[in-house]
Amino acid sequence: MGKLDGKIALVTGSAGGLGREIATSFAKEGAIVVLNDVNEELLKSTADELQEEYQVDYVVADVSKKSDVLRMMEHVVEKHGRIDILVNNAGGSLHTPRVLEEIEEEDWDKVLGVNLKGTFLASQAAVRYMKQNGGGRIINMSSIGGRTASLVTGVAYAAAKGGVLSLTRRLAAEVGPHGINVNAIAPGTIISGERMHKLFYKENSKEQQERVISEIPSRKLGEKEDIASAAVFLASQDSKYMNGAVIDVNGGRFMG
Repeated sequence: MGKLDGKIALVTGSAGGLGREIATSFAKEGAIVVLNDVNEELLKSTADELQEEYQVDYVVADVSKKSDVLRMMEHVVEKHGRIDILVNNAGGSLHTPRVLEEIEEEDWDKVLGVNLKGTFLASQAAVRYMKQNGGGRIINMSSIGGRTASLVTGVAYAAAKGGVLSLTRRLAAEVGPHGINVNAIAPGTIISGERMHKLFYKENSKEQQERVISEIPSRKLGEKEDIASAAVFLASQDSKYMNGAVIDVNGGRFMG
């Protein structure tokens, strides 16, 4: 018997990387998982693979657009009857510059639009149904970059992920009385796929790489499974008395 048997979970940004790993871990624990992404081709490919073994559905939507988010949430509820778990994973630096002088206004808007606005829009849409259902879980993806200065992130990403933490706390206070728990995960440097591998190993010097690892008490980078395990914990009854909390999964690089 899985920790999430029968639960309906929506994981945004789950065509690959951390999102896919979280979705897969939820499915292994018995949840019916709805995948989401803007990349329809990759999303369908991921869904087809997971459907061979698990109960998986998918919906294409841009979380930075309210109309898309409302359509996505309606799809989940109409097809599956309710939503129990929302993971606001969609985000990242989205291939924008991280050096201050190189960041254009549209880069700033793009990063905050997906990471912060997307988290707000999806949470707002899900809460309506979770209240009707008597409760639920919202898990927001922040970052060590939103907790402290990070070598591999720029100011737009840092601002967005810091905003996610404040949103998490305020939302938890507002919807907690309705049986909805809202918590966040703040990963450290996680090599979750080809893009992150390139970002860390190709765009940083050997000295910078060694400096980052030397600042981690565990002396190694994290793996996507580490984040998925934290997400399963927050989605399950094991964390039933946690609300407005942040789980730092970073090998000890930031302690706060």
